[in-house]
Amino acid sequence: MEKVLVLLTLIFFLASCEENRKSEWLENDLSEIQSIDPSDTNYTDLESLKKAIGNSKVVLLGEQEHGDGSTYLAKSRLVNFLHKEMGFNILAFESDFFGVNKAWEDYQLGKKDYQDVLDQLYIFWSQSQMCESLFHTIEESQNTQNPIILAGFDNQQLTRVSREELIPSLDSIIREHRILISTPDLEFFKKILEEAINQFHDQEITLENQASFLVTLDTLTKEFQKKDMDAFWIQELKNTRGFMMHTWHWWIDRENDMADNNHRDLQMANNCLWLLNEKYQGEKMIIWAANGHIIKTDTLFDVEAEGWKPAIRQYPMGEVLFDSLGEEMYSLGFTSYKGESTSLEYDSVTQNFIFQSYPFEPADSTSFEFELKQQGFEYAFVDLSEQSELWTTNDRRIRVWRPEYVKGKLSTIYDGIFYIHDMKPNKKL
Repeated sequence: MEKVLVLLTLIFFLASCEENRKSEWLENDLSEIQSIDPSDTNYTDLESLKKAIGNSKVVLLGEQEHGDGSTYLAKSRLVNFLHKEMGFNILAFESDFFGVNKAWEDYQLGKKDYQDVLDQLYIFWSQSQMCESLFHTIEESQNTQNPIILAGFDNQQLTRVSREELIPSLDSIIREHRILISTPDLEFFKKILEEAINQFHDQEITLENQASFLVTLDTLTKEFQKKDMDAFWIQELKNTRGFMMHTWHWWIDRENDMADNNHRDLQMANNCLWLLNEKYQGEKMIIWAANGHIIKTDTLFDVEAEGWKPAIRQYPMGEVLFDSLGEEMYSLGFTSYKGESTSLEYDSVTQNFIFQSYPFEPADSTSFEFELKQQGFEYAFVDLSEQSELWTTNDRRIRVWRPEYVKGKLSTIYDGIFYIHDMKPNKKL
C-alpha cells in the first residue's frame, strides 16, 4: 500500500511539473493577437513579434494550405506591419521568378500595367478576396518615397510572361551579343525549353536529350558570365536549370516527389539569396510561401511516426536559407485548429479555376494545435526563438502542410508560430 501511495505521489508531482512548464511557456512565449484584419493599424498586439524578429533582414511567412483565407488576411496585415514599422520593402512570392520579376521591371518602365504583374502570381493569391487589400496597398505605395517592391522566387516557369516572353527574349539577347553557340544547338535548346514550359511534368525526354540540353544551358551561362551580361539573365539561366531538373525528376520518379522538390527548393533558396544580396542589396525582404518551404529543417523524418517513411532526405528552402543567413532570418509558420479551406478545381465549361471549399478537420488531442486551442485565443503568436528548454528538448506533434502532422522539436522547424483557431476558406474575386 505504501508503494502505491509513493507511486501516486510521484505521478502527481510529475504532472504538476508538466503544468508548471506549460504555464512557463504560456507566460513567456505565448502572446494573444487581437486582429488579422489588414486595415487594423493598431500594432500594439504585434510588439512581441517585433521583438522576436529583432534585427532579422528576412522574414518568412508560411501557410499550411493554399486555400487558407484567414492566413492570407493575417499575412497581409503582417506585411503592412513589417513595411511600416520595421522597414521591410521587398515582398517576394512563391511564384515564377522570371514571370514576376520581368513583369515588375516592365511595370516600372511603363511597359506593363500593375494587373500584369499580379497575373504572374499563382491564382490562389492573385484572385483572392483576402489578398485584395494587400495588392491595393502595394500599388498605392508606388506613389510614396517608400514603395513595396514585388518579386517572385519560384523556379516553376509557368506564367503567361514566361510562356510568351522568356524564349524570344533569350533568343534576342543571344543573337544581339553574338554568343558563340551553333544554330542547331540553340534551336534544340529552345525546343526542349518550350516543351517544358508548356507541358511541365508531362514532358517526356530521354536522358541523352537531357544531357544535350544541359550542355547548351551551361555553355550559355558561362558565355553570359564572360560577357558580364545583366545579372538577372545570368540568374535566370541558373533558374532554368533548376526548373528543368525539377520537371525531369518528377517525370522520372512520380512516386517520390522529394527528388524534384529538392531541386525546386534549392533553386528557390538561391533565387531568394540573389534577390536579397544582389538585386535588392541592403533591403529587408518578406518571403511569402507555404509552410513546407519555410521550415528550417527536414521534418519528414518525423513523419515516419505518423505512418509514412520518406524515401530520401528533404532539403526545404528554409533550411538552405538558414544555413546561409542564420539568425538574420525569422521563419514564421501558420497553423489552425479547425475550419475550412479551398482547393482549385478546373471548370472546362468556363475554362477557369473554381475555388471549392472543403472542411479542415479539427486537430487531435495530442497536437500542439490542441494545446493552443485550450488557451481560448482566436489568434496567438508563439515565439520559439528564445531556445527555451520546452522547444529544444520536447517533441511535439504539429501540422505543417494540410492536415498531416509531423513530430519534432518546434524550434528546429520554425522560429515562431502564428495560430488561428478557425480557418476560413479563401474566396475568389
